[in-house]
Amino acid sequence: QCSTSTSQSAEEWKPALGMTFEGLEAVEAFYKSFAHRVGFGVRVGQQKVVDNVIESKRYMCSSQGFRSEKGKRNVKAANKKRKREVTRCGCDAHIYVKRCSGNTYKIHSMIEQHNHGFVPPDKLHLIRSNRGASEKEKVIPECDEALRPSIGMAFEGLSSAEEFYKSYACHCGFKVRVGQHKLLNKEVVQFKRFMCSREGFRSDKGKDPSNERKKRNVKVTRCGCNAHIVVKWCSGNTYNVSSLIEHHNHGLVSPDKVIKSKRRVSEKAKNKLSSSLAPECDEALKPSVGMVFEDIGSVEEFYKSYAHHCGFSVRVGQRKLLNNEVVQWKRFMCSREGFRSDKCMGVDDPSRKRKVRKVTRCGCDARIIVKRCTDNKYKITSWIEHHNHGFVPPDKCHLIRSNRQLSDKVKPTVSTHCKASSGTSQANKPDHVSEGRSDNVGCTKRDLQKYHHDLCSKIKNEDAQIFVAQLCRKQQEDSAFFFDCDVDDQGMLVHVFWADATSRKNYIYFGDILTFDSTNTMNQHGMIFAPFTGTNHHLQSVLFGAAFLADEKIESYAWLFQTFLRAMGGVSPKTIVTRENDRMKAAISNVLPATSHRLCMLEMLERMPEKVEPSLRNNPLFQTRMNECVLGSETVFEFESKWESIISDFGLQGNQWLAERYSTRERWILAYSRDTHLSGIIRSTAWSKSAKSFFNCFINQKLSLAEFWLRFESALECQRQEESNADHTSAYATPQLITSWGLEKHGSVVFTHEVFERFQEEIVAARDHRVVEDMAQTEGVKTVAIGGDDSDKVREVRWDAVTMTANCSCKLFESVGISCRHINLVLRSSKLNELPSSCVLKRWQKSAKFG
Repeated sequence: QCSTSTSQSAEEWKPALGMTFEGLEAVEAFYKSFAHRVGFGVRVGQQKVVDNVIESKRYMCSSQGFRSEKGKRNVKAANKKRKREVTRCGCDAHIYVKRCSGNTYKIHSMIEQHNHGFVPPDKLHLIRSNRGASEKEKVIPECDEALRPSIGMAFEGLSSAEEFYKSYACHCGFKVRVGQHKLLNKEVVQFKRFMCSREGFRSDKGKDPSNERKKRNVKVTRCGCNAHIVVKWCSGNTYNVSSLIEHHNHGLVSPDKVIKSKRRVSEKAKNKLSSSLAPECDEALKPSVGMVFEDIGSVEEFYKSYAHHCGFSVRVGQRKLLNNEVVQWKRFMCSREGFRSDKCMGVDDPSRKRKVRKVTRCGCDARIIVKRCTDNKYKITSWIEHHNHGFVPPDKCHLIRSNRQLSDKVKPTVSTHCKASSGTSQANKPDHVSEGRSDNVGCTKRDLQKYHHDLCSKIKNEDAQIFVAQLCRKQQEDSAFFFDCDVDDQGMLVHVFWADATSRKNYIYFGDILTFDSTNTMNQHGMIFAPFTGTNHHLQSVLFGAAFLADEKIESYAWLFQTFLRAMGGVSPKTIVTRENDRMKAAISNVLPATSHRLCMLEMLERMPEKVEPSLRNNPLFQTRMNECVLGSETVFEFESKWESIISDFGLQGNQWLAERYSTRERWILAYSRDTHLSGIIRSTAWSKSAKSFFNCFINQKLSLAEFWLRFESALECQRQEESNADHTSAYATPQLITSWGLEKHGSVVFTHEVFERFQEEIVAARDHRVVEDMAQTEGVKTVAIGGDDSDKVREVRWDAVTMTANCSCKLFESVGISCRHINLVLRSSKLNELPSSCVLKRWQKSAKFG
């Protein structure tokens, strides 16, 4: 039975019967805006078209209808397909509009009620129909209002309409293509479309790489832009604008690049360059002997402006200082003055790789010299106008080095790309798009890299102070932000730890088991980055806190663990997983005596090939048997038997490293810790690939602490957005069920989707491969022997119907926190349709962060 929900929205935002709109775009925009406020997605439904005019159309809730059953059931395991989430539930909410007259549409029928809940306000951005381009991304051309087209505008003939729209495009900065048209009686054009040249996309025709015919590569110029006008015939030779989309989805270029100007060849280009060339420019821009300036900055600005108009670059030359402060005279010259020395151009050592420098200097003498006057002004005392080389044409002047500079608009993009860990080389790409042409950006990729390098050099000596100041500022803004640091006698930073409010809150829910990794080195200071991480209810890596350490002494680790405990309210984790390190072990035993200290099993297996004979490193039999021994042993006896067999069969009795690992086997072999809380998830969480990739985006030996912080904050925000996305999916989508068991359905309700997939595997295995071999009952406790495993092992399950508790000899629930296939079979045979609370850990539930 479906529940009925209605929206709680202002009356003016609700649709109503009889409501009219100017065009279908207005209808769709209105209904999507209403849906966004309420909390549901919108799909566009059926429409009726008569004579190329849409007479009626339907807009409905995205949960309308049901998915077809085609392809849902896949019997063969080999045909693995991604499971689609169930998002449709037969909701009937919709509006149905009909055309009245012209371009006016009226709501003819509607259903307001939904049979499902709504998305909360903080998750509205995840609704699919709300993920379109924002208003900020729409490019509205700027031009005089008198030049803009509008609905109803009339033209005498199609040529007038085309000429008008092309003139408008020229002023705005885009090109026009002529689109479809319809003829009436094969003579009169009934309607015609004029659109942006970047409308649509190129077809894939002719892109087959196997085609041996060589064709010129066509540049990609179309990007699906919708900007256009449609004109319709009225009477006689008159046409009216019936449809208009003004905004573009791309940058607009300057008008002088839209119109193809006539290509004229000057007399200078037709003849060979003479040995002496005088620049051509307005006389008012030329320097002259005796010209006076207020200061040296004005001189440099003037000469660079003159050089820009002429087409050459400027270098600042020699100067003379008076009392090491006041400039007595200074020289500004053409950048091609002089010649490079052989030392700069040659390579003394052939083995040394060195970039070959281009020859840019040719002994040009063009320059000005200014001297200081008695009134502290500067006057041109010498000027050589002629050059011995050609000039840069006007359309390439933006590439002249002395003309390039980073504007206040471009500089913040360097910081933005540092946050995104994309590097400064990518920072100028968005500026090229936003400005529409490269000469409007004012700088090149190399200029951005140099700016970034100079900025890092400036803050190098104050790097630690800037980093600590950032942490202090965060603490002032948020009292729940925790950080502490320590300095040595010279004032150098040696320890620092921080954890924000979200990290500390996550520790409350998921801090029963954590991993501590101190294998990451970064930055110029050689400090060790040491994060505390765990696993959330979506089996994702989650950060609890992070630190920098100057060394790996016992005292440093002890300070860090004590600071971590203070940040987390004195609550110790049940289990901590680390790499093998004696100093770390001593610090943990002193500071966290009640915590179970485990070593990373996967790290041991990764190091093992380096510690055995070369002949065994690529031996598949050795690797298979060792993996079965370490990962597949369920009991202590089973592990020790397999280990002794491997050592004997492969002649490893003298291997010291394996002998030492065997002596510490209780700390890293799972068979010794199956009763330890959640010890089974260690193999999948400790230094997993996802956690490593998360840290690698902001761990770099070349990074400063200040740069690290920019990248760290951005990466942490992305990690938390992934958790938010998973929360949204688990809350508003239903996973596909495989069996008819009530236990499976109950698991899909309480568990997150990621945990449910693991639980579902156990349900299917219980249905298909488990066999009850024996059963006994004593004083309300049922003991069931279950077989059917591939290993021919018999599992014993004890089920207490009074206390509603179950345990199995396989220890899966104790080590992973998910009821095993054997327990599920016993619960099914006991006619239970829901999992008892003792079999559902709070940390794996959708509501793990509530209550």
